Order: sequence, then C-alpha cells, then structure tokens
Amino acid sequence: MLELASKHKEEENPMRHHKDHTPGTTAKVVDPVCGMKVDPASAAAGRERSGRTFLFCSHGCAATFDTNPDHYASH
Repeated sequence: MLELASKHKEEENPMRHHKDHTPGTTAKVVDPVCGMKVDPASAAAGRERSGRTFLFCSHGCAATFDTNPDHYASH
C-alpha cells in the first residue's frame, strides 16, 4: 500500500525531480491560481495542459485550476 501512495504522489507532481541548471538551487515557479512562488521539488500538485506543466502551492489551488483550466493556463 505504501508503494501505491508513493506512485500517486509522483503522478500528482510531475516536476518532483526537476532540477535547475545551477547546482544547489531550484528555480521557483508561480502558481497560476494564487501567484505564490512554488519550489518544484515540494509543489503540492501539478497539472499538464497544452504541453505545459503547472505547479500549485496547495491542492485547493489545483482544484480551482481544474474548474477552469483555460482561464489559468492563458496567463
């Protein structure tokens, strides 16, 4: 059961293993819903849309994105 939970977490955050090109640092991205800066390694959730990856600070922001992804993906 623990293995399934780990697999689910990886699917939820596709950028979990993403590294910046600068050793020792991780570039932060902006949550498209609330504007908060998010570290890709610790993002609560992620979504793929039109070939782009969107990362979120919380599951709430991800759920809000899901209600109208075209609105948030266009910004």
